[in-house]
Amino acid sequence: MKNIPELLAPAGNLNAAITAFEHGADAVYAGLDKFNARERTENFSYEDYGKLMAYAGKHGKKVYLTFNTLIKENELREVLGILHRITRLSPDAVITQDIGVISMLKQYFPHIPVHASTQMGIHNSAGVAMAEKLGIERIILERQVSMEELALIQKNSSIELEVFIHGALCCSLSGACLFSSWMGGHSGNRGKCKQPCRRRYFSPEGNGFFFSTNDLYTLENIPALKRAGIVSLKIEGRLRKSDYVAATVQAYRMILDAEEKDINKLLPEARAILSGGLGRKWSSGFYDKEQYDSVIESQHLGVSGKQCGQVLQIGRGGFMMQTSQPVKLKDKIRIQPKSGLEGPALTITKISKNGKSINYLRARDTGFIHCDKPVSEDGLVYKIGIAIKEYKGLIEQLPILENTISLQVDVQAERLQVKILHHPHMPVWETKTNFPKAENRAVPAELFIKEFKKTGFETLGIKDVAVNLNGDYFALQRDIRKYRQTFETWLQKNYIPVPEPVFSEITPNAPQTKPIHTVAVKNREKLPKGIHYDRLALHENLRRGDELILPVFCPEDALPDLRKRVEQYIFDGLRYVRLTSLYQFDLFSEHPEVTLHTGFPLPVTNHLAGEMLCELGANTIQLWVELEKPMLLSLTERMPGKVEIYRYGCLPILQTRAILPVKGSITDARGAGFTVETGEPLTCLYPEAVFSIPLDDFPPVSTFTDLTHAIPGEKTVSIFNFDREMA
Repeated sequence: MKNIPELLAPAGNLNAAITAFEHGADAVYAGLDKFNARERTENFSYEDYGKLMAYAGKHGKKVYLTFNTLIKENELREVLGILHRITRLSPDAVITQDIGVISMLKQYFPHIPVHASTQMGIHNSAGVAMAEKLGIERIILERQVSMEELALIQKNSSIELEVFIHGALCCSLSGACLFSSWMGGHSGNRGKCKQPCRRRYFSPEGNGFFFSTNDLYTLENIPALKRAGIVSLKIEGRLRKSDYVAATVQAYRMILDAEEKDINKLLPEARAILSGGLGRKWSSGFYDKEQYDSVIESQHLGVSGKQCGQVLQIGRGGFMMQTSQPVKLKDKIRIQPKSGLEGPALTITKISKNGKSINYLRARDTGFIHCDKPVSEDGLVYKIGIAIKEYKGLIEQLPILENTISLQVDVQAERLQVKILHHPHMPVWETKTNFPKAENRAVPAELFIKEFKKTGFETLGIKDVAVNLNGDYFALQRDIRKYRQTFETWLQKNYIPVPEPVFSEITPNAPQTKPIHTVAVKNREKLPKGIHYDRLALHENLRRGDELILPVFCPEDALPDLRKRVEQYIFDGLRYVRLTSLYQFDLFSEHPEVTLHTGFPLPVTNHLAGEMLCELGANTIQLWVELEKPMLLSLTERMPGKVEIYRYGCLPILQTRAILPVKGSITDARGAGFTVETGEPLTCLYPEAVFSIPLDDFPPVSTFTDLTHAIPGEKTVSIFNFDREMA
């Protein structure tokens, strides 16, 4: 069939990955135990990744490495070591959020394709264009893009686009959420989100789960996505187990492969399969602008799974449960407090009733579930998984690859050469041949490819084989096999892994410049008296010498108007601009006379990211607001005269296109206050406490004060992560 996009599945472990492939996935995305946006799940060891690459290579499948968190300055050397070890396995791409990691991949591992994570927040064609300039080959778009906008972005872009089609949604714009970090230092941008959006909040009009989203569901949208030319359709769910992966992959594979005229007949069966994934209530997410008020499910716990009972009593070594649905041994359950706080998950290994062990409980039954985890007395029990086929035997038999290589085979009449690609330390292997000119049927390149793909040994696999036939030759397969076997013997004796690159510690040559203090305001006429500033920053109504703050989010259909507005400002004398998103660099690619500064929520947590943004045209780089004091100091010293620190203001800790069921003041269960401010295109959540950090012992550095939602001298303040390590 033509124009069938790749079906990309989540893999929290090796069994889930093989389950995905066995049920029809073309590719999986999987992370290691560090530096990926789902660090709370099981994830992969190097050994399991080696097994995964062995399985994928044998079956013609793809594997993408998720390396999509922000990287701190003191982690760069460790990151280089991890990337070196894992890229020796030649993943089909690395998915990343951090611009510094992109820089590192391009410098040290240029043969590995790079995909932009949805955490980069790319949501229009200008952002796609800037990502392409960074050397990125595929964009995983922001999830808060409508179907109409998606079609326009595809039309106006020249590189591959990938979108999510199923699974959990974040309420906030990707990569811009500070909610979890603000509530305790567990950053969603570091893979450690504690999901405060799933908790209960209180307002004068009532209480509810005001930020808890339904799950994304798009079976009916598959034909439109195929017509739009999207290259990859991605299922969310690395926190989920193999049963979820099996159900979602099978259902979407069915619709993806079907002729469009047959889809309506297949939808009931596909939905039935999909319901076996035990997710939350379905919604169209942000694809349908008319349904943005249905993205949030505020009246129910945002728990994945199907409620199957409740806790009656906590006992020694477990709890008494009353069922509403049957449960059995090996079912996976979560015991969820009614507050919305995260509850423990477990696999049922023992059930007792009247002192006897049993295998299951019927609906409306009572029994004791044995477990060693703390359980809430008011807990509701949700079934989140069921037992399905395990691939333990197959997994045990897989080789543990440590390296994979790609070969270039050059065939001539009297000589056969094999070159190991992307390996500067391995010589070219060569042998004499005697391939006669073909009289009738010439040997095809595919025969060499098939044979040389068999090369390898226990820890070394073959990723790709490219063949260059310099003529029409006659050759028997047994002769090609002999050459391949001779090459393989040589390779076993002589192969050495690519050595780890040396991390450069050269300090950038940054000019010493006078620090600038910028103050952002909504309206200059309302600027409090006595405020010292070198430059005012505003969103509109600028005067000569002011700085224009550009909008974080600009839908594709609004992009032309923004370009016209920017051009008019430049014509009127605009010379200072604050960029809050990667897409905005594209607006000034032909205006070197404009001085560019970056600002929240465009993240910079290491000097490599800062340098790359400077190469794109930025003059000053604002450091990421989640960083702790030592990291801020380190970057200030490493990039003197190039950095700015956000020192005071009320931060939007959540920004969304969803229509929330609340506005104004709210509180959480502990009494912390927040304000929901509705707007277009974004609604924002602001904490009651104003962000304020002391910089008395810092070297001279430019600073940013944000008075758009705060006034000077606020009494309720927070230093955020300044005195604690951002997890």
